[in-house]
Amino acid sequence: MNRKIRNRMIWLLALVVIMLGCLLIFDVFFRRPNLPKPADESTPEPSAMAAGSQEKPAETNKDADLSIAVSRTVVYDLPEVDFKFAVVTLHIKADGPVNIGLEHFRTDEGVVLSDVQSYVRKLEEKSCYLGRQNVWFSLISAEPEFEANIFVPVLNRQAEEVTLNSDLGEGMQFVLDLKNPSGTKEMLNYRADDIITDGETYQLSVSAAYDITGETMYQNKNGELSEYLLPSTVKVYAFRVRAVSLWGDVIVIEDAQYVPADGRETLTALEASVRSMKLENILGREIREADEGTIFFYAFDPDDRPVSYDGVLKLKLQGNDTWIDVNVRLN
Repeated sequence: MNRKIRNRMIWLLALVVIMLGCLLIFDVFFRRPNLPKPADESTPEPSAMAAGSQEKPAETNKDADLSIAVSRTVVYDLPEVDFKFAVVTLHIKADGPVNIGLEHFRTDEGVVLSDVQSYVRKLEEKSCYLGRQNVWFSLISAEPEFEANIFVPVLNRQAEEVTLNSDLGEGMQFVLDLKNPSGTKEMLNYRADDIITDGETYQLSVSAAYDITGETMYQNKNGELSEYLLPSTVKVYAFRVRAVSLWGDVIVIEDAQYVPADGRETLTALEASVRSMKLENILGREIREADEGTIFFYAFDPDDRPVSYDGVLKLKLQGNDTWIDVNVRLN
């Protein structure tokens, strides 16, 4: 009897050892390791739209108790433009609300960060938008401690580092490592439901398109609504737009277009006076707080087949020379 019990115990122990060995092999070779996030997820992006216009804090005095540190740097070396650049996340801590202009930051190449619009335009001409990475062009916050992403152009594409200097405190100097560019053009392209921003005055968000064919359309003529008739061979689409003026500036979406990727004819948005039974048009509206509305398009569909385009929704804001491109399907 004792021998039988001893044999059973040996078999049990052997079984436990085999099971532990299998678990160890699985842990080493098959379980996904806890790796750091890749670079394209490392730049903090806004998780939600601002609630509405806020009161801008008073300008922060240069002698204020202020600490600034670099949290991360994502480097871009895109063939579409003739310069390298970095999106740098600053951690700022003060003793009250903050309002700091970027004229207080200068690189060792002589680039003042408040004077970078020529570089921003070159990127936007290639449909690359720094707002996609939540870049700020002034450091404004009602909170005394926060993080902000700033844009640092680098003139020498071969440079392995650049030094960012600030006159906001003694010894405030940051050496940025440029040796491993990980930023991509896709990280600067807007898509449906992204938060679109110029980093200073507004935030926008555009939905995917949805079909409202068959809904009665109206036009406002001299304050009176009359039915807006469309051919029976068209399909009507709507993009829902949310907009926020961050600091009370007037924001106006002047115009919109949809450009199909396959080269079909560009679709122009229905004019600001047109709306549907349920949805109001946002074109031409002056936005000083938070607001939302709709942009309408129609596409000819003589064969009554589903319309499905890959393409770009283009938005023109009042006072802006370049259009904002949002990659979104029309279907």
